[in-house]
Amino acid sequence: MSSRSREIVRDAFAVMLGDALVGSGKPAEVVYGYQVADFGGASPVVVVSSGPIIRRRQSMGACWATQIMLNVQTFVLYSDQSGWNEANAEDALDTIEAGIADVVLSNASNAPIWKKVEYADPSEATGIEIGGVEYRYELIRLNFEVIENG
Repeated sequence: MSSRSREIVRDAFAVMLGDALVGSGKPAEVVYGYQVADFGGASPVVVVSSGPIIRRRQSMGACWATQIMLNVQTFVLYSDQSGWNEANAEDALDTIEAGIADVVLSNASNAPIWKKVEYADPSEATGIEIGGVEYRYELIRLNFEVIENG
């Protein structure tokens, strides 16, 4: 038996978010399924990265009850010279969070990848500076329950 890697869950969820959030008339410019160092001028950006993992023996056999936590991070440019302003940034942050919530709700179970997904904690929204550029930033931690059979 081999234990399930977080990568499988992270990749699948990132694809779902990309489908829901990126494209004409949708609120994000790009979704990355990994921590990225440079947004290349893109905004809003959503990043899905690995978080903590808990593995508990499910029974006396070779079976894990695994909880995989993913960090979903949203970065929205705070303001720029083209007319994008603080109100736009706040609205975009809220719209993207609602889109993420819709994906979680619509994919509460995604067999055989995960049995259950839900928000692990309240989200955290704040401001952040990256490379001298100010962004509105939100961190959403999601908990995925995975049952692995041996």
